[in-house]
Amino acid sequence: MTERPDTDDYDLLTFGEVAARLSERVAEEQELLAQARRDDDAARIEACEQRIEVLRASVERYGREQRTGEVFRRRFGAIPVQPPADRPTWQ
Repeated sequence: MTERPDTDDYDLLTFGEVAARLSERVAEEQELLAQARRDDDAARIEACEQRIEVLRASVERYGREQRTGEVFRRRFGAIPVQPPADRPTWQ
């Protein structure tokens, strides 16, 4: 299960929080899948398996974004390593 990062801003729905919520949803779906298998309900089994597959792909996508920041870079460009020389500095 994906853990919630300690550094997240809890006033925002961050990529880390999304990944954690999706992981929780995967666990819930796995419980539903286990129940469907006990009941031998083929339609429910298939539906649960499909939902779990989609949720796991989403967990991976949001977890990757949390680690890499690729969406931020794609949208806003790379964060400069050093400030521009003409930028004023606080003294």
